[in-house]
Amino acid sequence: MHFSHQPLLVMQLAINRNRERTIKMESSSPSSLIPGLPDDVAELCLSRIPRCDFRTASRVCRKWRTFLRSERFSAVRKLTGPVEEFTCVLMEGRFVRDRRFVNYLYGEVFDASGNNVGQIPRVPGPFRSRFGVAVLGGGGGKIVIIGGYVEVEGSPIDGNTIYASADVYEFDPATNSWRNLAPMKVPRHSFAFAVVDGLLYVIRGRSSDGKNLLSSEVYNPETNQWSLVDCPDRPDFRRAFAFSFKSKLFVVGAKPRFIDIYDPKTDTWEELRSGRSKLLSVYSYTVIRNKVYFFDHYQPGLGVIDPEKNSWSSVSVPMAPGAYWFRLGEWNNKVMLIARVGGCNALTGDLDDKANASKWTVVTQIKPSGSNATIVLLNF
Repeated sequence: MHFSHQPLLVMQLAINRNRERTIKMESSSPSSLIPGLPDDVAELCLSRIPRCDFRTASRVCRKWRTFLRSERFSAVRKLTGPVEEFTCVLMEGRFVRDRRFVNYLYGEVFDASGNNVGQIPRVPGPFRSRFGVAVLGGGGGKIVIIGGYVEVEGSPIDGNTIYASADVYEFDPATNSWRNLAPMKVPRHSFAFAVVDGLLYVIRGRSSDGKNLLSSEVYNPETNQWSLVDCPDRPDFRRAFAFSFKSKLFVVGAKPRFIDIYDPKTDTWEELRSGRSKLLSVYSYTVIRNKVYFFDHYQPGLGVIDPEKNSWSSVSVPMAPGAYWFRLGEWNNKVMLIARVGGCNALTGDLDDKANASKWTVVTQIKPSGSNATIVLLNF
């Protein structure tokens, strides 16, 4: 992506000014971002600064730092067009407290060159697993954590309380902070989920006592409200997952294998016959250029679904470090593999390039520090 060099020159000149002149300038014109320019023009200039230069730009003065961290900056940046794509890796960390390990969720953000541009603060609330992670907002700019399996200290029996959560949290990169959204109507974990035309769907899953849920829900970010949605009654919904294709919701089940398609425009479901009866046990998947890539406990390699052709195939992958499972994501329109354990380099492969489909490249810059990663893309 091309960026104008003008704001970078302005930034460098501002850094080179001595401190006394900067202080005098701020005191004489307390509202100006760049001396001699109206604030609306200055905001346009600063909005063109690449994210990788934010740390340098933030050291120019307090006003720049405040503006670069504001929602106003995000709004101006969307108008000017230089929205960048970042790969966000959410993962588990732990520390010791009172001689016990305490787990938490946090994230690391990588740009298109693989540079680690910062961390996402810890997810609020108790530690959770088997949750959903989606991206909502205009252009895909906010991370949403949905539900999950929560374990809280304090049960009189074994010291812990375990339950399904209805909590929903949203991370806004403009403010670098989390906030609570409206909770789901039904607490759940181990559910399928996908975003279709800006609406977030969660499909079935399990309750606190481990029973299969028959309900599904849809979240509207414009109203911050959840609504119940009917869905087909499948006897076993374990390891099911979902994705969006052509404004429809595709739900892929495991035992037996099935594909249910929901059309929000007509509020109807139909089953897509895949012609394959093998069992599925999918533990990680990603969608890139209208193809679904997934890892399955029952088969080696990387599974591929092409919903346009209703075809299934597979691609060989290298052995994960320590024989741990890989996690799937996207980086620069390529499939990215991240080991389940932390501290390992990521791998990428362009599987649409038939001549090099079996070649995987080590990305030395991307080495997540935590384990059990979940990977999403942010545009901001």
